Amino acid sequence: MTADELAHVIEQQHAPTLYSYVLVDPLAPEDKGDPALLAQLREALGASALMHVPRPDLAHVPHLHPVLVCLAVPGALPSRAILELTARAAVRGLFQPRRYVCGWVFSEQPAADIAAHLSCLCRLPDRAQALSFYPVYEPIRLELLAATFKQGERAPWWPISRWLFLNSSGQLLNLKGQSGRRCLLPASAWRMQADGALVERVLRSLSALRAGVNNSFQCQIPSFAAVRAGNHIQEARALGLTDSEDIVVLALHQLCIHPQLTSLAAVRGLIDVACQEQRALAPLLARYSEAHWRHLIQLLPEAERLA
Repeated sequence: MTADELAHVIEQQHAPTLYSYVLVDPLAPEDKGDPALLAQLREALGASALMHVPRPDLAHVPHLHPVLVCLAVPGALPSRAILELTARAAVRGLFQPRRYVCGWVFSEQPAADIAAHLSCLCRLPDRAQALSFYPVYEPIRLELLAATFKQGERAPWWPISRWLFLNSSGQLLNLKGQSGRRCLLPASAWRMQADGALVERVLRSLSALRAGVNNSFQCQIPSFAAVRAGNHIQEARALGLTDSEDIVVLALHQLCIHPQLTSLAAVRGLIDVACQEQRALAPLLARYSEAHWRHLIQLLPEAERLA
């Protein structure tokens, strides 16, 4: 999706009764002029249009808290030029380690209410029901959180009526909030967020592989790559792997070669060796050539092949 196409879709979400917002993360690395975006928005819309979303884990550096920028109030239209500005920044940062533009939010509620809601949404209960803060507004983490809800469930987005963001594979997702009773957060929500940093590490490695690969095993980024990576990470732990490097290596093999790789006896045998003998998994998997991998995955369902 081009920046112009993205801006057009965002523009179509606005309604006369809604506020339109863009969420910007100052923690994102400086790249290709993105840091100037916040200054441009402040100059075009005024300082009153910017509101920080509280991060209790970063209370000592409030200038690094995410910024909710009001692009339009009810009865007004967001500037197409400003929408294009935010869309270009989002597309440029799509595969960066951290996104400067996190997404676009539409709601009937003013900025103070939405900022408070976003901050509250980031507090997730663990197994002991103790609350931990996870920045679920970040696109990768938001993809993980959204995936924990079954279709038709009332996820806790409301009073946000529309929440648009580019997911890990560049697809534009549109989360729709609904008023009324919401379903409880599933236990998998906390588990997925606890693995968020590891998921991001897998995705960074996948992007690096895509940039450097020159053989016929093209490491494409599959749809909902973050969710797939999260599932592979949990599977790796279930198989006995505990070292983060081993977990990342196995997830990368599943993303690049075949998601059901661990169902092969040969691969399970290597995983068992790594676990029982406390050996690194990467050298064990590296014994197999590309031709060997291609031979092995002939045993797996054709529809599931990623290579």
